[in-house]
Amino acid sequence: MQTFDDGNLRIVMDGPAGAWGNNIFIVIDRQTNEAAFIDAPDEPEKSIAAAEAAGVRPTQVLLTHSHGDHTAGLSELKRHFDCRLLADPREPWLEQGQVDQPLEHGQQVQVGSLTFDVISVPGHTPGSTTFVHGKSAFVGDTLFPGGPGRSASHADLEQELESITTRLYALSDDTTIYPGHGDTTTIGASKEEYAVFASKEHDPDLHGDVNWHTS
Repeated sequence: MQTFDDGNLRIVMDGPAGAWGNNIFIVIDRQTNEAAFIDAPDEPEKSIAAAEAAGVRPTQVLLTHSHGDHTAGLSELKRHFDCRLLADPREPWLEQGQVDQPLEHGQQVQVGSLTFDVISVPGHTPGSTTFVHGKSAFVGDTLFPGGPGRSASHADLEQELESITTRLYALSDDTTIYPGHGDTTTIGASKEEYAVFASKEHDPDLHGDVNWHTS
């Protein structure tokens, strides 16, 4: 388990969890000790253990998107902590009644005294969402070191690239990107990688697993 501080925000990062090796994130208000999960991956006992080790009882799940590896632990986290689910209702893989608070671009959500900006970043999924506080951005599977998240079609990739370049790259270069899997990176480092991709011609049907340097 790793911890990072960004002002009054404390970030607990644990995992991997589940068959897809998801990261576990807990965001904590250092002033009030109020907390929330970012996503609810499989093996929820690992998320529960991370919260207990951090001495918090999260009351919310801030959902980046609804692919099964990010929601498999949702029922157990709701049962154990009575968490509320905050998510974009456009996400197609959520069960009816699961969303307790619908989100849309430009909203803000509170975790204790902390304010998170809600940034809609469609492409990987229709309602993919990034949560930003200070210099920390929780991007789900929209952006990773080395490239964007997997896209199901060229149209989805185009939409994802627009989300990344117009909304995520509008953040300051020293913003840390916390993705749903693997290592962190920064906005500045990602912009440099994307510049390599943007300088090349590409297959008109490019989609799937795209790499900034090799695609």
